[in-house]
Amino acid sequence: MKHLIKTSLLLLAFCLPLCAMAYDFEVGGVYYKTDLWGDFAMVCDQGEDGARYSGNVTIPAAVTNDDTTYPVARINAYAFSNCAELTGVTMPNAVTEIGDHSFENCTSLSAVELPEALTEIGAAAFEGCSAFTRIDIPAGVTKIGIWAFQNCINLTDVYSHIADPSQVDFGFNAFALEDEIYSSRTLHVPAGTMQAYKEAGWDTYFANIVEM
Repeated sequence: MKHLIKTSLLLLAFCLPLCAMAYDFEVGGVYYKTDLWGDFAMVCDQGEDGARYSGNVTIPAAVTNDDTTYPVARINAYAFSNCAELTGVTMPNAVTEIGDHSFENCTSLSAVELPEALTEIGAAAFEGCSAFTRIDIPAGVTKIGIWAFQNCINLTDVYSHIADPSQVDFGFNAFALEDEIYSSRTLHVPAGTMQAYKEAGWDTYFANIVEM
């Protein structure tokens, strides 16, 4: 019976759109939800009433609410989307997932360092982020969603530390530009992997691929 209840709750959680869930608590101006079993915290938006994040936001490695401390492990879908005055985000290294549309259209976001433990970058996660010029993709990333970095018009240098790009679920138009002009784009890859990146389709979005 306990197993059945747990399974039912899990299915219900998948059916609920993350963007529609209200936050559980707030710490230092950042809003959080906990996962279904209270194992970890996820950064989210405030909800429909919606104060927007702005300036430089630092997300701690752990947060405490009602005498319980939760590690911060995820950035929820839509958490920072359309925050036009957000200029920088510092994420803890334990974050493993950046959700769909989480930073979409953050047009002033000029500084973002992806966490070392990151494995998934969601669909349209950074779409329309027009301010930053460089991004480093951590070695453990196994999924880059469709449109993840689409129309990041000033992104000129991508440093991918992934050793085997064939093992990455690489989404459609992940780094696409509307004008399809990629002459100023350079992809930096681990030594000996240039051909593998070409075979995986990354060269579609970069005029230059160089090995580090």
